[in-house]
Amino acid sequence: THFHAHLAIYYKGEQIAVPRGIGIIAPLRIDRGFVSGGKGFYWLHTHDASGILHVESPNDRVYTLGNFFDVWGQPLAADNVAGLRGALRVYVNGKVQFTPVRDLPLKPHDQIALVIGQPSASPVTYTFPDGL
Repeated sequence: THFHAHLAIYYKGEQIAVPRGIGIIAPLRIDRGFVSGGKGFYWLHTHDASGILHVESPNDRVYTLGNFFDVWGQPLAADNVAGLRGALRVYVNGKVQFTPVRDLPLKPHDQIALVIGQPSASPVTYTFPDGL
């Protein structure tokens, strides 16, 4: 399994960057803001702060947003996204989702937006770079 999804986090109307290097074991090799390597990789990881989630697994299984947050070491619940607290609205490809946020499956080219608190933010469409 090898595909990419996009995660955008909005807190009180402002977009919060998803950090580079999630799921890549230090020491990290960084070239112009891109983590090109490390001691090892988890199946779910980020190379940069663009919000692109890389799913690269030898197993054909369903990974969830909860799995990604577990690799990140951050909480993910209806009222807490990576320590950002408030009412949560979840969008996938621009549509409101009612699946529990931790159970949300990661799928190729899905655009996931987590919108926390007020004022609300409208998720922006993400254009994947060529080759992803």
